[in-house]
Amino acid sequence: GVGVLLAISAAMLVLTCFWQMGITLVITELNHAPRVVQWCAQKGSRRSLVMLTGAGLTALGLVGDMLLWALLLRGLNLFTSLETSFYFSAMTFTTVGYGDVVLPPCWHLLSVGLALNGLLMAGWSTALLVYVVQHMMELRFNNRAPR
Repeated sequence: GVGVLLAISAAMLVLTCFWQMGITLVITELNHAPRVVQWCAQKGSRRSLVMLTGAGLTALGLVGDMLLWALLLRGLNLFTSLETSFYFSAMTFTTVGYGDVVLPPCWHLLSVGLALNGLLMAGWSTALLVYVVQHMMELRFNNRAPR
């Protein structure tokens, strides 16, 4: 019923939040590790590398979220392959929703939870990337020689 689908969606939101928190903690620790900060402060190319690493880890976090959903959908036997499950998960998570692959009617509400989860994780990831860029720019401006 509806309650089960809402409970599954809520559980997946909690699970993906834990995954995102892990990615966030890794990125935050990297951005504030004294050796990394000292290393980044010396050259712009190093700060760029840290920003790219942050973007890559953030993307990994989002792909992980979509994979968790795909594993759930496949585990519930809603799709015949993990590939199709991941495709549906990615299309719904990103709210692209082509509609070429859909859940059976009694499971439609689950796709709403998946889309809402995607919107929240997109916001989280955007905030995380802004944080990384802001921190690297602070390093740049704080270590600039006075004129």
